[in-house]
Amino acid sequence: MSRATAGPRYTPGELSVLLGLRYPPTAEQAAIISAPMSPVLVVAGAGSGKTETMAARVVWLVANGYARPEQILGLTFTRKAAGELAHRIRARLGQLVRKLGRDDLLSGEPTVATYHSYAARIVTEHGLRAGFEPTTRLLTEATCWQLADAVVRSYEGDMSEVPNAPTTVTDGVLHLAGDLAEHLVSPDQLAAWTGRFHAEVNTLPGRVHAPVTELLCKQRARLQLLPLVRAYTRRKRDLEAMDFGDQLAWAAQAARDHPEVAAVERDRYRVVLLDEYQDTSHAQVVLLRSLFGRGHPVTAVGDPCQSIYGWRGASAGTLDRFPSDFPDRSGEPAHKLQLSTSWRNRPEILRVANTLSDPLRTYGHQVARLTPAPTVGPQAGAATVHCGLFETYADEAAWIADRIVAAWTHGHTGDLDAIPVEERPTTAVLIRVRAQIPAIDDTPEVRDVVSTLRVLADPGEGAALLRLLTGPRWRIGPRDLVMLHRRARALGSTVDGAERFEEPSLVEALDDLGDADQYSPEGYGRFARLRDELRGLRRRLDQPLPDLVADIERTIGLDVEVATRPGDAGLARAHLDAFGVTAARFATEAEGATLTAFLAYLAAAEAEERGLPAGEVDVVEGAVQILTGHAAKGLEWDVVAVAGLSTGVFPGRSIASDHYLGGLGVLPFPLRGDRVGRAAGGAGYGRGPAGPGAA
Repeated sequence: MSRATAGPRYTPGELSVLLGLRYPPTAEQAAIISAPMSPVLVVAGAGSGKTETMAARVVWLVANGYARPEQILGLTFTRKAAGELAHRIRARLGQLVRKLGRDDLLSGEPTVATYHSYAARIVTEHGLRAGFEPTTRLLTEATCWQLADAVVRSYEGDMSEVPNAPTTVTDGVLHLAGDLAEHLVSPDQLAAWTGRFHAEVNTLPGRVHAPVTELLCKQRARLQLLPLVRAYTRRKRDLEAMDFGDQLAWAAQAARDHPEVAAVERDRYRVVLLDEYQDTSHAQVVLLRSLFGRGHPVTAVGDPCQSIYGWRGASAGTLDRFPSDFPDRSGEPAHKLQLSTSWRNRPEILRVANTLSDPLRTYGHQVARLTPAPTVGPQAGAATVHCGLFETYADEAAWIADRIVAAWTHGHTGDLDAIPVEERPTTAVLIRVRAQIPAIDDTPEVRDVVSTLRVLADPGEGAALLRLLTGPRWRIGPRDLVMLHRRARALGSTVDGAERFEEPSLVEALDDLGDADQYSPEGYGRFARLRDELRGLRRRLDQPLPDLVADIERTIGLDVEVATRPGDAGLARAHLDAFGVTAARFATEAEGATLTAFLAYLAAAEAEERGLPAGEVDVVEGAVQILTGHAAKGLEWDVVAVAGLSTGVFPGRSIASDHYLGGLGVLPFPLRGDRVGRAAGGAGYGRGPAGPGAA
């Protein structure tokens, strides 16, 4: 008798007892763990135990003979999440083997990977079927930016409708190329749509008003980017290289257009688990649907209230479409289950979180309000939620600091520094965008290195120099700063009797301080030491970029300062190391990797609010971590402050325009693959169906 007809040997509850788990599965968890071998969507709220439930699902399938470990595929977004899921699955399977005494159950291992790494394998193994070279190398973000920037700066075609700086145009080219790849749209299709859009607008009755004229200009400007997008694509092809967007698009096209790819993958993996499904892009959905649609056992887990990658092509409406994208073998929509018990948060916090997230439930996602687990309640000590209303960011930052000090000193007497690190509650301050961080924390290590790089590269970088001068290392007072500015004005007024038209340069004034008597003795001494440091670094500007970054770190004493810092030394070191890796990759993989080009890349990354990859984010004891809500996803702290919780800030939209009527590098909404179930955001051209959805 087959396993399918015999039924399961173990229930989820029996397996929980067999493995000696602390808590039995809830009714919701048990339904997911023992779900039939058919597609199912699981809407899982924050802290609802989805990783444990997915691991238990694997154990249940293996224990009951529905699949062997090597026949199971799990996909998620980050290497860290993939590692955690793989570790949890292996640990539970190891417990199962020890309890049952069956080593054969672990003759193979499940495949747990990121969506991108899985797409890379599809391209490597099946790319030739679609005409893609499997040996094509993957470019880093820095290299892509450099290639696009070189294309923009060497372009001599018509740019009359694009009155932007080269760095802005470069970002527009990269955004548009990425959107085209994410939604499997060709430049020719975009050009044809734009022509129809113009024709229809021009046939409308009445006079064309100024706002309409402006949006038409934006559409023409986007058209003028297409030759640059094509040139960027050719440059990648000449280098036998691809970016992340290409990789996903190629994998999706190979799976969509060649059924034999799906046959191979379905035979290899009998069961598929998709984590954070709400953040999948259109190309990823096409890839997964082409491979594992039509009734294959796929369990997708996600929460539209936690959709954070809209800027990358994802749409929370992807969850709503899963049942129809992955129907069962009879063609019926996939079944939908949920996890609504929060094991992470106490009732007091959940009440506030549910109230704040209620507007997200009006978009049709049918997300249940989270309820506290029976083991998380007043008996463990009540949690508290405080709200403060302030006139300025400075007032807010001061209040947050006072609340954190109160939490750290609770139950302690004496100086704050005397409290042992292990007795300080873990603490985080969450912000919406990186631009808010300076109002709270003014001493990030990487910023000191970047400021030094800017001063070395450009005498006009007075703002970067001021950051160094007023920072914790030099602490230059107001009077000495005024005198340095006067020295800059004096140097800028005449040069050998000739008028000088440039702005006075603080950097040049530091290099030529003039009479020492005009400064305080301490101020002049500090100015002189910084001047000498910068002169020494300028003499070594010809060294490779990674060596220059390391040289700056040593010269300004960051290596020693970070190593001896109490509490967050590991985190600070990780951020510096991550920046060093970024510089090294830029130097080795980008063409024309000059210091000026690197600084332009950093400026573009900062302006777009995407920033650079930080060091691996984890909870740090004895320190206050300041990070975005995006970076904090999935982590837990004892004390959490949310700064800037106000309309248009947090929650808020991206600084850059993400609407095709105003955004230069944005794919028009009617061409998006996820236009069904995603809000159009206003009137626009196109008659395809478009319902509400979270951006």
